[in-house]
Amino acid sequence: MAALQVDSNLPELTPAQSLTGWRREFCVELLGDGGARVFVRTVETSSFKAAQLQRAILFHRLDSRFTDVAGCVEAVRADLEHLVDTARRTRPTKENLFAAVEYERATWERVQQGVDRWARRSDR
Repeated sequence: MAALQVDSNLPELTPAQSLTGWRREFCVELLGDGGARVFVRTVETSSFKAAQLQRAILFHRLDSRFTDVAGCVEAVRADLEHLVDTARRTRPTKENLFAAVEYERATWERVQQGVDRWARRSDR
């Protein structure tokens, strides 16, 4: 079973920041050995997938209505745990210089869809 470290802190994003391109991202840092850190960060520009994969971080841009990290993690926990349990840290090779982690893309897509559903739910 996956060991999830969940940081429930939701970084502030002011309306002025939103207007200048800042956004929040839901992140899963795959630590290896069945562990992961789940957190939300605020970024000024879009993150680059290759750079984040080198750090074993998967990220998903959040809807502005997203307000509850812990509740969202509980809603997608089954898929998150499966993602973490099946992910493997790897050493970059000549054929794959960018990824420091292997993971099931379909499972990550289900996590992303669950996060989006959570943000759009009617009982926010």
